[in-house]
Amino acid sequence: MIHIRKIDKPFNFGYMIMDNEYPEEFYQKLGVPGIFREKINKKAYFKNGKMGEMDTSYIADPDFKTIFEPTAVNGEHQSTTVDYDKMGMISYYGIQQIHDTNLPQLSFIASHIPKEKHVQEYERTITDIIKPLFLDLGEKDNAKRLINVKNIIKQNEKISTHDALDLGIIVLFAPRHKAKEITKEVVGLYNKIVDQLSPKMESTLFSVLYAMTDAYFDEEKEYQKVINMLKEKTHSETIENFETVTIYKNKVSELEKTNNTLEQTNQNLEQTNQNLEQTNQNLEQTNQNLEQTNHNLKNANNAANQKISKLKAEIAQLKKQNGQK
Repeated sequence: MIHIRKIDKPFNFGYMIMDNEYPEEFYQKLGVPGIFREKINKKAYFKNGKMGEMDTSYIADPDFKTIFEPTAVNGEHQSTTVDYDKMGMISYYGIQQIHDTNLPQLSFIASHIPKEKHVQEYERTITDIIKPLFLDLGEKDNAKRLINVKNIIKQNEKISTHDALDLGIIVLFAPRHKAKEITKEVVGLYNKIVDQLSPKMESTLFSVLYAMTDAYFDEEKEYQKVINMLKEKTHSETIENFETVTIYKNKVSELEKTNNTLEQTNQNLEQTNQNLEQTNQNLEQTNQNLEQTNHNLKNANNAANQKISKLKAEIAQLKKQNGQK
């Protein structure tokens, strides 16, 4: 039986959970330069009038290694390769941040896909060129994080917030050909440390692991087996909060998307109706023009016939006069 997804955009969901709950530690663990200070506006307007939203938008204080002054940071989590259009969007995000903050700007891309497979820069002008920082979160990095957590558990050490976050990062950026195997292993490690976690960290990791299990497992029986293992040692309050809040929000999101689709369809139908009405008006005007043209032609034809009749009479008169002579 095919598994039906329960989480809308599970990769974005897993990323946003860690971004929302532990932004400072999360970006430090990913290797983003600077020290997280505060979140800022995520929305940006494009030249076509449409609006986009950044995955990550915050101000970073200097780390005096890579960043030496406060900087506006824009981050994008990519589960697929970055193409030229996506790079153009990221450049607009940078412009928006500079406009909002009047600070220098840094963009980064977090992905398990190697840097060389992405478009790596975007040239707006010969001097305005964006070159995002690509974080190395591929297979080697993934394996290194997994070994780190396994060693902590093996040595019976208490796991820190930083190292616990590695479990979420591991499954989120797992190489796709090993994603199921890695997720099962991480769920097993989570069960070994769950009693050490704060309620907030337990909720964070449970949410990320649930979302990525939802993303990777296509067969319902296999999916349920991993979810049951995930729930095995998780506190009931955490599970209940997740299922009542997150799943409910997801259903609301689906309903909103359906409603938006219906509204768009209705707008399209209204536009089509307006176009049909305009077309009908144009046809009526064309018909009126044709009727007027036909009327004019009839008048011209009648005038021509009258002229012909008059000429015929004149010819007949001339013939008669000629015959008399």
